[in-house]
Amino acid sequence: MLTLLLLACAPEAPPAPCPLATDRYVITEDGATIALHHHPGKGPPVILVHGISSNHTFWDLDEDHSAARWLVRQGFDPWLLDLRGHGNARTTEDGTPQISGWTVDDYGRYDVAAAVSFVQDVTGYARVGYVGHSMGGMVGGIYVANGGGKNLSSFVVVGSPATFTKDTKLVRVAMGVLKAAGAGLFWVESGVGGDAAAALGPATPGQLQYRLYNRDHFRPETERRMLRSVASPMSREEMQQMGRMIEDERFESVDRTTDWTAAFHTTNTPVLAIAGGADQVGRPDWVRPWVAGDPSKYVEVPGYGHLDLGLGEDAEQDVFPLIGAWLAEHPGERRVPRPE
Repeated sequence: MLTLLLLACAPEAPPAPCPLATDRYVITEDGATIALHHHPGKGPPVILVHGISSNHTFWDLDEDHSAARWLVRQGFDPWLLDLRGHGNARTTEDGTPQISGWTVDDYGRYDVAAAVSFVQDVTGYARVGYVGHSMGGMVGGIYVANGGGKNLSSFVVVGSPATFTKDTKLVRVAMGVLKAAGAGLFWVESGVGGDAAAALGPATPGQLQYRLYNRDHFRPETERRMLRSVASPMSREEMQQMGRMIEDERFESVDRTTDWTAAFHTTNTPVLAIAGGADQVGRPDWVRPWVAGDPSKYVEVPGYGHLDLGLGEDAEQDVFPLIGAWLAEHPGERRVPRPE
């Protein structure tokens, strides 16, 4: 949740372009627009979803920091989702801004559902892989809990909370910030915080950025590029719901009637949970409940913070193979011949 404290006010810069990638806009059932950033591959499709106040560049920052390009080399077909109001979906295809008016539940019920359906139709696969970082794993869990699990061949959460506890001052401060911002602001727009952190580094007041990652896992130029690229705004309703989740100490629906973790566990979705041992945002004890006590489906990567799980210099050696192995173990299947 500390992403709000820095990334929500960071300027969103365009990512380094990938000459092989294409962008597609998709309309959701409730009329919003999502965007899919596609790196064409020859194998089974995988949808990758960013976290809170982030965008698809978390999975594709540049040539040397890209889970998407790594997955292509491993024989997968990755599709990177920008949830409504984030990244390429900050506006609709005709340029109309998407500012606010949706919740975390809406991401799972509508955005993920539209992305999965689109990828199924385009690729001809009956079931696709899913990888979510932070809130990206949570909204995937909401999709599964609402019956979407039958469309997923595998499910990987990376630093994604399945529960919360207010046991530290840091968490309580994050809850207060989310609740206050959600009560007082229509949306949290990009600002200058990330740019300042990129320029000042350790001199940044409070060194808040180091709550989000282990700086030992980044070269200075990667750290600056990340801070200037991966942030997107948050809607008022999204912030309010996140603040209530922390207050109630559970991953719950916007009306507080559904425990999404419990609902997820009523399904048979093959889940792998990956946590960073030093993550202060998606803490290991918050991530572990995804696997319902099955240690074979939980991996903790020592020393990793929240953002380094996808963007650290050694993530390609330490984290991506965990994801790739699970996807390969639970491959999707094609229902019709792939279109030419």
